[in-house]
Amino acid sequence: MLCSHCGAQMAPDAAFCSVCGKAAGTAPVNLDKPGASAPQSDDGIPGGTPGSIPDGVKGWSWGAFLLNWIWAIGNRSWIGLLAMVPYVGWIMALWLGFKGREMAWKNKQWDSLEHFNRVQRKWSQWGIGITIAAIVLAVLAAMLAPDVDEAGRAVTAQRDQDEAPARANDAAVTARGIVDSKADDLPASLSTVAGLLDRRTNADGSRAVTLGGRVLFSGEDAGWQFPLRSFALSGGKEAILMASSGGRGAGCETLFFFLLADASGVRPTPMFGTCAARGSFVQRGDTIALELPDVSGASTFVLENGVVLEDGQVVSLTGMNDPSR
Repeated sequence: MLCSHCGAQMAPDAAFCSVCGKAAGTAPVNLDKPGASAPQSDDGIPGGTPGSIPDGVKGWSWGAFLLNWIWAIGNRSWIGLLAMVPYVGWIMALWLGFKGREMAWKNKQWDSLEHFNRVQRKWSQWGIGITIAAIVLAVLAAMLAPDVDEAGRAVTAQRDQDEAPARANDAAVTARGIVDSKADDLPASLSTVAGLLDRRTNADGSRAVTLGGRVLFSGEDAGWQFPLRSFALSGGKEAILMASSGGRGAGCETLFFFLLADASGVRPTPMFGTCAARGSFVQRGDTIALELPDVSGASTFVLENGVVLEDGQVVSLTGMNDPSR
């Protein structure tokens, strides 16, 4: 017999139509009769009553659950877009899994129940396939992660090895800072291993640099010489950085020299500098490096083993750079 709703061929004892899913009617419809047609439902498919859901529609949808908002767009079930909202997305995904097929049946035009089930089956296949692929990729990534960590450790070890000399060099730094011959807090005198380093004014108005009360320098530069700071050296020795500031005109503010001191006395180095009054220093053990700005950028003066080097060249004592003149 024919289904009274869609006109499909049915078995004589069938309770429901296998095409539209409607309950079988008692009166067959002759679709060959001119002007005859199957009744239409408000759902846009042949047969049924408005708002009715065939038994073959209800059920769990893996496509709606796993693909949620993507499935919602494809099936015009716009409420499913709430699956993209944080915190409530997983609740909406579960709800789509339970009610998605019914929503899709109501919200979209279908040729038949068979057509609907075929489309929803493809959605489920894609959802399951994509999920399995994602799981496989996650497992592979987890398996490869130890190799990545090992490579990262190797890179870190190599970087540490490359930076080891610089760190060792930094570890050897005894002191670093700024020297400024025009600072307000410069010491008036300085206690050294060789005695008190001080300045005094003679009866005739001339100035002198004294060590333990004995005149050390009394030349024309003595009035401009004063201690800046001391550096402790090994073996109970000491290096005192001295400034010779003023008396040179506006073109040269300051020159520097060291007093190398021990218990027996002091020995001066030649004066050096770029005429800059301010610079920076770094001490590494018994080596003291003083960097001073100049017209080309900066010059480095190093005191090492009692000798002053300017950019690697020995500074020799001459009449012009003798602190005692």
